[in-house]
Amino acid sequence: MIDESKIILETTIDIENEDTPFGKRYGGDVFTLTDEDIENLRNGRLIGLDVQNEYISYLKYKPSKTD
Repeated sequence: MIDESKIILETTIDIENEDTPFGKRYGGDVFTLTDEDIENLRNGRLIGLDVQNEYISYLKYKPSKTD
């Protein structure tokens, strides 16, 4: 799945040697979620992520119609 701001992948993209679906990128991080993190998201909380000591991104849970 891809939209303007997210993509589902099997592995990370080698940004030095591959084009990305988002265009040219200069860095990347991997964030790992625990079961507790997922539970917090499902309970309406946000998770703030420190991105390369420069940006903050937020994860928010959006239930599907089947949840």
